[in-house]
Amino acid sequence: MARSDVTAGHRADVQVRLDEPGRTRVVAGVFREGSRSAMFRFPEAGEHEDGDMFGAIIEELDEQSDGQLRDDLLFWNDLARVHVTPGATFEVWYDQTVGEGVVLP
Repeated sequence: MARSDVTAGHRADVQVRLDEPGRTRVVAGVFREGSRSAMFRFPEAGEHEDGDMFGAIIEELDEQSDGQLRDDLLFWNDLARVHVTPGATFEVWYDQTVGEGVVLP
C-alpha cells in the first residue's frame, strides 16, 4: 500500500465504520487510498458547538472481516495533533455524516 508523498502533518491509525445506506457509494467514490475528499469531525475538538473538522489523506486502507475499515490517515492541519489522539471518536463526513470511527493507540 502506498504512503503519501506529503511529509508534514499528523498521522493516525483509525478504525472506521461506514453507514450502510451509502457505504458502497462512499467506498467506491471517495474512501480509498490517496483520497483527500472525506473530512473527519471530532465532536470534542475546538470551540465550535459541533466540534472541529480536519481533512486527511487516506494513506492506507484495510477492510476488516467485520466490514469495518482500518485506515492510516495523514491530517495536514497542525491542530489535529492536539485532538486526534488515541481513543478520540469522530464522524466521517462527506456532504453529510457517512460513518464514525475511533483513533487507535
